[in-house]
Amino acid sequence: MTSVPRPLGLALVLAIITQAVFQALQTFVGPVATTVRRPASLSVARRAEEEAAEGEGEGEDEPEERKPKKFKILSPFRGLDLDGDNLNNLEEWYQETISGKGGAPKGFIADLVLRSFYGEWLQNGWLTGTHVRNGPNNQANKADFQTALKNMRIAFENDYRMESQIDDGSEWIWLVACQNGGGLYLRHMKEVPFGYRPLALIKKNNIGEFFEKVNWHILYIRIHKWQLWGGKVRNFPLPIVWKQKLQQAR
Repeated sequence: MTSVPRPLGLALVLAIITQAVFQALQTFVGPVATTVRRPASLSVARRAEEEAAEGEGEGEDEPEERKPKKFKILSPFRGLDLDGDNLNNLEEWYQETISGKGGAPKGFIADLVLRSFYGEWLQNGWLTGTHVRNGPNNQANKADFQTALKNMRIAFENDYRMESQIDDGSEWIWLVACQNGGGLYLRHMKEVPFGYRPLALIKKNNIGEFFEKVNWHILYIRIHKWQLWGGKVRNFPLPIVWKQKLQQAR
């Protein structure tokens, strides 16, 4: 067997070791990245866009403060008011009552007249058939409303269905709104209606003027006002159950 010269063997060993080290180093070294430079104009444009976006974000977080708008609220028309302590404007209040064109009422006032005066008069001043209507499904028709308005005038002229039988001797008939468990209804009286809600004045000697010139809308406004009170009222004008029982016990 031929032996390899000693110097040549060492050279081969060194070559093999050098190759192994080189391959090991290549395993951990990656490719060299190349640096790409952006144009200066693109960087400036990008920066401007970012600043604009930041400005919009700040505007959304803090909206511009707006001053509140001022509105002028007009008070609804309420007409004249009565002072129960002196009642010194009854003539003006009456003129306001007859500031319309008369005729048949509409809407809620028409329903009140129908509820209060519809039916057929008996000789004793009572109404019969008050719940009988002539329209479809027992609803009131136009003729029923006309009948109720006609009965209202008959009641004024004949003192039918009065809330109070007292006559204070004045020139006035008072139309008032009353209330019970069934709701509102209309009555009239010949004395100052303390404790009631006055709706209209009618002259005793000229009842026709009321129906010819009445402003029904004024009556509708007065429904929303308060009852009439005054210094002359010492006690509540309507009966109170516990007071009646106390008087009976005495």
